[in-house]
Amino acid sequence: MNLPDRGELREGFAADIVVFDPETIADIATYQEPRQYPTGIDYVIVNGEVAAEHGRQNATRSGRLLRRGQTPA
Repeated sequence: MNLPDRGELREGFAADIVVFDPETIADIATYQEPRQYPTGIDYVIVNGEVAAEHGRQNATRSGRLLRRGQTPA
């Protein structure tokens, strides 16, 4: 995607990480109930900040739209 500060876990880079259990991960959303958080995901980290923890989304809004070749600010 040509995003210079992503793709590696190291100091100075934006960390986007999902910590999950491959034995229990499952999408439980249905057409009747589409807004169901999947099971088996322990943490979602966006730009180095915890956005979701043990199935509960935090108020953190650290993500933003990135386009190919864009230099993040």
